[in-house]
Amino acid sequence: MRTFSVLSQFEAAGSEILEFSGLVPDIVHGTEFELLPGAVDAALQSIANVSVSSELQDALLRADVLWYLLPLLLQYDATAEEPDATESHGVGASVQIAKNMHAIRAAQALSRLSGLCGDESSTPYNRAAANALRVLLTPKLSSMLRDQLPKDLLSKLNANLESPEIIWNSSTRGELLKFVDQQRAAQGPDGSYDIRDSHDFAYKALSKELFIGNVYLRVYNDQPEFEISEPEAFCVALVDFISYVVHNHPFEDADQYVDGISSPAQNYEDAVDGFVSEQPVLDNSSTISEEQVVGKEEAELVRSLRSALISLQNLLTNNPNLASIFSNKDKLLPLFECFSVPETSNSNIPQLCLGVLSLLTAHAPCLQAMVADGSSLLVLLQMLHSSPSCREGALHVLYALASTPELAWAAAKHGGVVYILELLLPLKEEIPLQQRAMAASLLGKLVGQPMHGPRVAITLARFLPDGLVSVIRDGPGEAVVVALEQTTETPELVWTPAMAASLSAQISTMASELYREQVKGRVVDWDVPEQASGQQEMRDEPQVGGIYVRLFLKDPKFPLRNPKRFLEGLLDQYLSSIAATHYDTQAVDPELPLLLSAALVSLLRVHPALADHVGYLGYVPKLVAAVAFEGRRETMSSGDANIGKNADKTYDPDNGSTEHTQTPQERVRLSCLRVLHQLAASTTCAEAMAATSVGTPQVVPLLMKAIGWQGGSILALETLKRVVVAGNRARDALVAQGLKVGLVEVLLGLLDWRAGGRNGFCSQMNWNESEASIGRVLAIEVLHAFATEGAHCTKVREILNNSDVWSAYKDQRHDLFLPSNAQSAAAGIAGLIENSSSSRLTYALTAPPLQSSTSRPPPSSTSDFHGKQELS
Repeated sequence: MRTFSVLSQFEAAGSEILEFSGLVPDIVHGTEFELLPGAVDAALQSIANVSVSSELQDALLRADVLWYLLPLLLQYDATAEEPDATESHGVGASVQIAKNMHAIRAAQALSRLSGLCGDESSTPYNRAAANALRVLLTPKLSSMLRDQLPKDLLSKLNANLESPEIIWNSSTRGELLKFVDQQRAAQGPDGSYDIRDSHDFAYKALSKELFIGNVYLRVYNDQPEFEISEPEAFCVALVDFISYVVHNHPFEDADQYVDGISSPAQNYEDAVDGFVSEQPVLDNSSTISEEQVVGKEEAELVRSLRSALISLQNLLTNNPNLASIFSNKDKLLPLFECFSVPETSNSNIPQLCLGVLSLLTAHAPCLQAMVADGSSLLVLLQMLHSSPSCREGALHVLYALASTPELAWAAAKHGGVVYILELLLPLKEEIPLQQRAMAASLLGKLVGQPMHGPRVAITLARFLPDGLVSVIRDGPGEAVVVALEQTTETPELVWTPAMAASLSAQISTMASELYREQVKGRVVDWDVPEQASGQQEMRDEPQVGGIYVRLFLKDPKFPLRNPKRFLEGLLDQYLSSIAATHYDTQAVDPELPLLLSAALVSLLRVHPALADHVGYLGYVPKLVAAVAFEGRRETMSSGDANIGKNADKTYDPDNGSTEHTQTPQERVRLSCLRVLHQLAASTTCAEAMAATSVGTPQVVPLLMKAIGWQGGSILALETLKRVVVAGNRARDALVAQGLKVGLVEVLLGLLDWRAGGRNGFCSQMNWNESEASIGRVLAIEVLHAFATEGAHCTKVREILNNSDVWSAYKDQRHDLFLPSNAQSAAAGIAGLIENSSSSRLTYALTAPPLQSSTSRPPPSSTSDFHGKQELS
């Protein structure tokens, strides 16, 4: 045998050995000489040496070489010491040492025989032998034949192990030796054996184990931290197994999945077969119906699917990089299909699927694969309504997907908003606070999605007040839940428990109807019905930019979330409401323009910097045109173009003045003038008023005309004062307009105290004593502003110097005739007058809360008031 072991090393010896038909079996049987360790050792070396060609490998396999080598592997003892050179083989402890050497030689021979040794250049791969060893030694142990030193393999084969990749014990060793003995006795007539028959062998000790991707799932789920040697292959095998289970009955069409022993479908079938064969109730028992058998099979199917999902979740938790496998839609789809598996009381398969999907959302390509199929998103949204036990997991996955435009579109156009609101506003069912907060956070993220978030916000606004939509947008979710449960009345939000209960009932009904229609496959696009709203009580309340106008006027200093949005909305609606009064006065609320103008002025007083924003947006020319149009409209309706002259007057005996009953048109034009007056405090707006183009009215002639409007004279005078301040870069153009229309002469006429004076307009103004004092002071300040250094100051000064009236006023201190806080009030002098107790304008500029009524000016010995007293 030693001679053969040496000769077999030569390449030419291989062909010579094949010529002697009985030589190969003799070499194989040389491994049986237990009492001659040297002969066994030489035979094993010969087998390893001749396994250099496919012909010699096949000849050895036909000679039953496996059934002689495998028992030698199981005789290894790792506790035996190394051989002693002074002690011969077969004596004392050297017997076990010899067996250890034989086990090592046998392992090396099996490695070369199957081609698993890794040296493919000298030893070809033998598929039949490799597959047989995978079955007989289990995949992980057989793969260890690749190691140069097989001691680790031999130690494991002779120990009791239970790990996710290896289950090996005395039972498996006994089954293997029993199978070897059976195969030795089952040779063919010619003394050969077909190795492929061993591919059907299965260990009864492992029959109940679910073995997928070379991993025992039960053990792996108990030891999730175990490092799998081939995690990617294991992951793919799990997905394939899940797909197979979802699409096929375990006993039908299983052959199409058989591809070697490690095929997931075959392993599953083997596992189920083992389970069924050991159940006596399934063994053709006449007392068990076919339905019960099918039920038990389905229960086993669900348990196996559950184990696979748990394993997949554990694998992805410990190997996050494996998420890239699911960037392919084909790999991701089986997970969504698991939602269709009938759910039992303790299977929690949908929750496990959601857990896996939640792990995958950390990988961007997986997000894109999930949202690529709209039906998958719809399934997740529907689970919020139909599966209470899955809500939390579905919310986690949906929140991760909320940054995608696809989910935002599904929420707005396929009813997702309704399902989410159903959690946020529960009708009867008790929903945990955490889930409600998660639903609110999900809505907030959807509203913030750049592409379709505005559409989601529009859909939400059909149900909730704009104030609550803003709360949802700002977050966090807990704050939204608190806001929904409390009573609130602010300019931005009016919300009560009754409104919440009403809306909750609507949403609950709507969600149930929508779900029924979607399950039938009838609904593709969906829109909120018009009547679906929680704001029925506030439907008739004027609202602009999400702000209730009347509530804002009650508290103008309320900190608004977006005052610019409110300002722009007020300007747009104000101009629209004025235009609407020109055509159909019956269909338009005549009080609306006055209400909006009051809100505009109040907003600009509280936020003065917003006036510049109005100038930048180009609203100033529109407002000037509106004032001009209203002025012409009133002139045409009254038929009187004389300044200060009115058609309808009543005499008030208490103060000796003539009270004018204002028409709706007069009230609208005064509201325009108030807005213009407030904007004039901004240099940007004042400069915009000076800009004119062909066909547009000029502001100075317009304001000069407004001096004669009942109730508008003080407003017009102070507006003139504001627009010609020194900081206005367009001041010269405004002064030129005033000179062109004779404004200087008109103002001097207002100051003329002499009865029957050349321009004695003062007697026609119907001012009371306080208004007369303030009007004259403002006229003087306007004249001083006109005379300030500028392009036209010489001409203005020339007119003033030639006036006897001006010479009486120019050197006097005039602020003594103004209210004490007139210079510091944001509303200006005009605002203080309108806020006094004598004001009859309901929608005049609102007074600061701590401001008192305007007091009458103190008596004075100056010539202008003496003149006034003489006239009276």
